[in-house]
Amino acid sequence: MAQQTQEIDIRLWCKRLLKNWYWFFISCFLFGVWGVYKYFSTTPQYAVDSRIMIRSGESEQGIPQMEMMQMMGLGGGKMVEDEMAILTSRDILTQVVQELDLQSEYRKKRYLRWEGQYPSRDLTVEYPTTFLDTTKRYVKIQLRARKNDYVVKVRYGRWKFSHHTVTDITQPFQTCAGQIRFTIHRPIETGNKYRILTLPMLPAVDRFAQTIQADVLKKESNVIAITTTTDMPQRAIDFMKKEIELYNLDAVIDKNLMASNTATFIEERLRLIENELSVAEAEVEQYKEDYGIVDLASEAGLYLHESAEYKKRVAEIETQLNLVKYVADYVADDTKAENLIPANLGIADGSLVELITEYNGILLNKMRVQRTAMDNNPVVGQMERQLALMRENIVTSIASVSNSLKISKQDLEKRYGNVESQRGDIPSQERKYREVARNKQLKESLYLYLYEKREENALTLASTIVPAKVIAQPQMNPTASAPRLKIIGLICLILGCGVPFAGIYLYYMFNNRLEDDSKELERKTKLPFGGALVQNHHGEHVAVRDGVNSVSAELFRSLRTNIGFMVPSAQKNPVILVTSSVNSEGKSYVATNLAISLSLLNKKVALVGLDIRKPMLAQYLGLSSEGCLTSYLSDDSYSVDDLVLHSEFSNMDILPAGIIPPNPNELLQSPRLDQLFAELRQRYDYVIIDSAPVAMVSDTFQLSRVADMTVYVCRARYTTFDLIDFLNQVHEQKRLPNIVTVLNGVNAKNIGYGYGYGYGVTTSKK
Repeated sequence: MAQQTQEIDIRLWCKRLLKNWYWFFISCFLFGVWGVYKYFSTTPQYAVDSRIMIRSGESEQGIPQMEMMQMMGLGGGKMVEDEMAILTSRDILTQVVQELDLQSEYRKKRYLRWEGQYPSRDLTVEYPTTFLDTTKRYVKIQLRARKNDYVVKVRYGRWKFSHHTVTDITQPFQTCAGQIRFTIHRPIETGNKYRILTLPMLPAVDRFAQTIQADVLKKESNVIAITTTTDMPQRAIDFMKKEIELYNLDAVIDKNLMASNTATFIEERLRLIENELSVAEAEVEQYKEDYGIVDLASEAGLYLHESAEYKKRVAEIETQLNLVKYVADYVADDTKAENLIPANLGIADGSLVELITEYNGILLNKMRVQRTAMDNNPVVGQMERQLALMRENIVTSIASVSNSLKISKQDLEKRYGNVESQRGDIPSQERKYREVARNKQLKESLYLYLYEKREENALTLASTIVPAKVIAQPQMNPTASAPRLKIIGLICLILGCGVPFAGIYLYYMFNNRLEDDSKELERKTKLPFGGALVQNHHGEHVAVRDGVNSVSAELFRSLRTNIGFMVPSAQKNPVILVTSSVNSEGKSYVATNLAISLSLLNKKVALVGLDIRKPMLAQYLGLSSEGCLTSYLSDDSYSVDDLVLHSEFSNMDILPAGIIPPNPNELLQSPRLDQLFAELRQRYDYVIIDSAPVAMVSDTFQLSRVADMTVYVCRARYTTFDLIDFLNQVHEQKRLPNIVTVLNGVNAKNIGYGYGYGYGVTTSKK
């Protein structure tokens, strides 16, 4: 049952949609026009992308830092993310906007589109010298070229407007945004229109920051993809190139700054060690002269291997102690508090080196921020406090490393002393010589170490390797990403069909009146359906005549036939009551034409007007209402013959209601009414009663005792669902006999095989 109901509903909605097909046509046409306008008015958007690879620095062992981090399980993605943040930082983007002069955007009207110009080929606007650096408001300029002059509209921020008519725009003129002038690069034709948008630096930078996207191409990869979508692809290409260029330049400057600081430190230490080495060499020479030591090679063979190893290790510790001392002296120097601390000296303690490297990174970041920030910037203050704390930690770490080295040295010297004590036969002069020579060797090794580091740092300083390698130059996708013809067409189709569908759906959802469809009346009443009748547009009350084959006449013939089958078979000379719920549903029209249709079958028909509150039959047929039913019911002296009026139809008589009485309901309860219909049944084959609307007065219910069946008239687009519910209550309470429904006022275009015989629309004969 549910499946059957669903099928019926689907068919009903399909019929409703097909009935309103023209709304779909109009909607699709209008949205199609909108789609065409949208397609030709939208400036094409193109995707521009580039690929760069972030090079990582190398550790002391020659292993790339990123690879080294991955080997340690730390992952190299963090380094790439940091570099990506620098690449898209406001500092870099600001430099790009400044160097490419991207604060102003130029557009030219071409047909329906405002096409961007980069660089501006026709004209450029010039502001006062410091205007772009100081303004905090945007400037919108609209320029239209006329035959003899130019119309310039200027908007400065939200509230300032000015309108100008200028003969020569190359000459300065005053506007709400100050004095401006234009530079013409090529002749401007009459009718050309231009739009120029100039933004302050910060909004201009933010605008590009929102459009330029930088993402890691793959997880754990060091390749960055830079993408954007714009209607000016050349501008985007130039922007990406300049952005990568400035990023590399900034990185090289930072690298050279650190290397230069390290070089200065090494040069200072080399000069100091060189003096100390000279003193140590002089001591060795003087000792040789004093004690006559000549053949050091033969003397060196006397040392045991173990003693040599201890001395070597002691020398290494001495070197580390000196390096740590040098760094401690450098950190303690207040004049160098703003300088980078040398980090690549070869200090063996990894934690100290890592701490110094982190300190230098924060110091570089502070320097970068200070280049664009104000003196009282809270970020700078926070960095200074962090640097001070880290400098204290470095001092503490240096002290800890120094103490550890001293302990290790003492242990080695103790072991070395034990070895030396076992060699008591070695002359004291030789031992003293070894001490002097060891001091000299220490100074030499330290000098050579620093000299080697100076050369390495010089190579670093001279290196031109940039951190970002371009592996795919910025280029434009030749296929426009917008507007998409297929997408616009699909949207237009969806809206073109969806809007009328929604309108039709809402209309029927909120509609409380019968549709122009008999099936709906049958579903809502479950009563026998007699037929559908077309609406009477011309005010004609008589639709059925002999020899007329109009739609109305044919439908009344179909109604006549259906009623003939629905009349109780045992009933002879039936009385048919015609009524409705309210006025204007067409009951009198139906009663009149049904009676005429029956009379054309050579049946004697009496048409009785018992709507005594609002009688219309005599008016419909153009008859006099003298000697009428109200007189008969109220006066015993009247007979049936006094009531009967003969119509133009040979087999049909009319009994009009007559004058409206003061007591209609009581009058219809008179026994004279029963006598009247008993006599009419004897005289006529059919008796048709035109009664009052049942939902307005109760008169009609008094007539149910004399009627054999009821023709209940409803009207399409007029009868409400509440009245249908009232009809169902009347049927359930059996207040009217054998109810048959009729749908009046159906559109003739909807008449087909679903109604009557479905002969279609024909012209009636006059």
